[in-house]
Amino acid sequence: MSLQKLPIELVHIIAQDLDIHALAALAQTCSAFCLVAQCFLYRRISVSAWSCNLCVVPLLANRPDIARHVRSFYIAVDSDSPPTVSSAYYDLLAEAILNMSELTSLNLLVDSGVSWVLKEACTHTSYPYLTHFTCSFPFDENVIQFLGKTPSLLELEADSIPSTFALKPLGASLSPTTIPHLEQFTGSPRTARVLVPGRPIKSLYLSGSTLTEEDIALLARSTSRIWALSAAINSSPVPFLEHLHRYLPHLAYLRIMSMQAMPQLSTPEFYEQVANVLASFPELSAFEFSGMHWGSQQKRGDNSKRVWQSSPLSTMTHLDDDILLETHNYFLY
Repeated sequence: MSLQKLPIELVHIIAQDLDIHALAALAQTCSAFCLVAQCFLYRRISVSAWSCNLCVVPLLANRPDIARHVRSFYIAVDSDSPPTVSSAYYDLLAEAILNMSELTSLNLLVDSGVSWVLKEACTHTSYPYLTHFTCSFPFDENVIQFLGKTPSLLELEADSIPSTFALKPLGASLSPTTIPHLEQFTGSPRTARVLVPGRPIKSLYLSGSTLTEEDIALLARSTSRIWALSAAINSSPVPFLEHLHRYLPHLAYLRIMSMQAMPQLSTPEFYEQVANVLASFPELSAFEFSGMHWGSQQKRGDNSKRVWQSSPLSTMTHLDDDILLETHNYFLY
């Protein structure tokens, strides 16, 4: 039986298991098979200067029939490195984003000053399947308007690169009904203050500026329990941890980077104070402070509680040694 006589639905099933080279060969057999192959050839696209495939963007801009097959799109362009990316290229990128209406994942690692490429996409009714969005843009009006078109978004990274824009107040407000299902945010504390209240955010990875005690009170207004937090602080760690426990008691994974000099860091008193505060978090499983992983283990006879490392390595007891060995690193993100 000729392959061309197979039902097109069966060809789709066969094409799912083909590698990129086989799909390219299938696309050259006939027009009907070409359409099937395109569904899979362009499903996941990664564009970068070092991959020498910047030409994919003009293709997606000029061929909406191909762009609609894209589910995952990633582009990384360094404006300071050759080949130079012109404004005309970003115009094409804007058109390509508009055409990729079936996206589930979008990563735009480009010049932080070209958030206007999202303006064209804002004319689209919606990106109903987009669940992941990462960009190198500040949280400006263009990003906010684009988020209004992403009702299913679960993960967002924006405003994670320090810029002069971050010192200015937001020029546009985010509607309370925008991105109602957001669970994870990576970016600045400034933007977290706007995003977290009223949304079911569970994990926060903050950078660009320090997290304050006032910020923590706003983070506690998430409609879901926050279980993972990574942030920098510019205050004494022990009082900060106590404040954190007051507002976010259900943390399971916590990473803190101190921006202060810590002369007491190696003293037994400091370790004991930190261990006592950590023990007050009933669900905490992993803690990292300024690059140091704090050891812990389940309390003997009571698996609902953990015992935390309470002394520096130079004065470790046998129990502390066991605690350190049993610690797992949960911060591989």
